Amino acid sequence: MSGALQDLRVIDFTHALAGPFCVMLLGHLGADIIKVEPPNGDEFRRIWMQPGASTDAYESLWINVNKKSIVLNLKNQKGVEIARKLIARADVLVENYQKGVMERFGLDYDSVKALNPRLIYACSRGYGEWGPYANYGNTAASNNSIAGWTHSAWKNNGAPGTKTLGIGDEAAGVSIALGILAALHARERTGEGQKVEVSMQEAVLGFMTSSMHEHFTGNSVGNRPMKVADGYFTLRVPEMSDAVWVQTAPLIGGNDLLQDPRFTTAATRRQHRAELEQIVRTWASGKTRQEIWDGLRDLDYFGAPVLSIGEVMEDQHIKERRAFIERDHPTAGRTTLLAPWIHLSKTPTSIHHDAPAIGQHTDEVLGGLGLTTADLADLRAQGVVK
Repeated sequence: MSGALQDLRVIDFTHALAGPFCVMLLGHLGADIIKVEPPNGDEFRRIWMQPGASTDAYESLWINVNKKSIVLNLKNQKGVEIARKLIARADVLVENYQKGVMERFGLDYDSVKALNPRLIYACSRGYGEWGPYANYGNTAASNNSIAGWTHSAWKNNGAPGTKTLGIGDEAAGVSIALGILAALHARERTGEGQKVEVSMQEAVLGFMTSSMHEHFTGNSVGNRPMKVADGYFTLRVPEMSDAVWVQTAPLIGGNDLLQDPRFTTAATRRQHRAELEQIVRTWASGKTRQEIWDGLRDLDYFGAPVLSIGEVMEDQHIKERRAFIERDHPTAGRTTLLAPWIHLSKTPTSIHHDAPAIGQHTDEVLGGLGLTTADLADLRAQGVVK
């Protein structure tokens, strides 16, 4: 069964994670992806190589599924001319180079929009296309810092100076993909393409709703996981109906808790919330994560065990939903990947091709432009393609 975006061709000039993550999502949805790489390949194929790897890093294998790879030397004018021919036939172009790079190649939006008035040209920069920082580069870690994510994480964990997880690249990637889909929808009405621009810094700010809430209102949002017998469990005392309380109280504190006048009604439980939370913490401290999870999850009592990534992989729910799949990559061997997590009932998402080797599809794609075997051999000799 074909994907929802099966009739779209995307030219992928992305690297690192934000841009490739966006294009990966479009590929999950069925788009035809042509990844344009420099002669030595996307450098992120070789960054953070896993032990024993001889070709591509794991992250590259993950985010470049469903893509075709061609090599074009854009420092050679003939390479630029071929790129322009590809762009003229494309629906979408995605790039996340530092500001000015595509301009130097003559492949920026203003330079190519006349080639293809229906083109959706999507780009992401660390700081966007304008403003005092527009010309500066950015990484996920530096972006987390300047977007307030790192400081917010330290405020929550009480451990300033530590490394924090962040979603800068992924947040930008999702935002670019959403912008592309919106622009494609608008094109259905107008027949015209347009430019989509995303600042990674602002994308992260968009994913910090709870932190913004705390900043503007002074209210604390969320709660810290509590220590239990075999690890940690994220648990809070929610607003619950009296019917749910009747089921919950005996589990936590027996009949004595059920009959305690401080907690008999929703109103009195709100009044004595701190005391009730302390009782819950004391109860949980002597229980395992699984015992708490088994006891509370059917009672409309929100909480979940803190799992390691290894434990997530073995979780029965994740397994039942087939959230991870195994691929037998031709060079990397057996590889575990997260399956597409956007589910469509009539045009399902899928991973149907492994991440390609450098330039694996150069002949196939450029042959579609009318280049002959002799043409390709000549271009190889000149270092234009690979």
